[in-house]
Amino acid sequence: MLTLRTPAAVRRPAVVAALALALTACGSSGSGSGSTAYGTQDRAITVDAGEDFTLEVPASSAMGENWYLADPKPDPAVLDDGGKREDTDAGDDGMEYFDFTGVKAGKATVKLLHCPNGFCHGADEVTASPAPAASPVPTATGAPDDRVEYFVYEITVR
Repeated sequence: MLTLRTPAAVRRPAVVAALALALTACGSSGSGSGSTAYGTQDRAITVDAGEDFTLEVPASSAMGENWYLADPKPDPAVLDDGGKREDTDAGDDGMEYFDFTGVKAGKATVKLLHCPNGFCHGADEVTASPAPAASPVPTATGAPDDRVEYFVYEITVR
């Protein structure tokens, strides 16, 4: 019986290439942008000037769950708003991404409005008229649930 063996000189580069590919995939933020991603539990974030980062929030657009950048918008002298992206391929386990870049040293606040189950269709819908004193839109302290609420992120750019 004839046994063919792959020479070590061929196996090693193939293994190295496969390992490099695997490590590159492991280092990904999951947001698809190559920047550092922060979830809803990360409310105090520090980045360097020039650094890209993403606020990554769970959303099921099929169920009417959406997120919006609310007023007041972050200080553009400190943070550049790179816009919003959605992962629509994930179905009920989708994500929405808000991309930013640190511009210069300082502090900025990012306020995201969580709208579950189609309760609102934009940040201006909630902020356009004052909420009744008995039921203002609360600021969230935990994970997103079935209430309309604000998620406030304090960003420090160094």
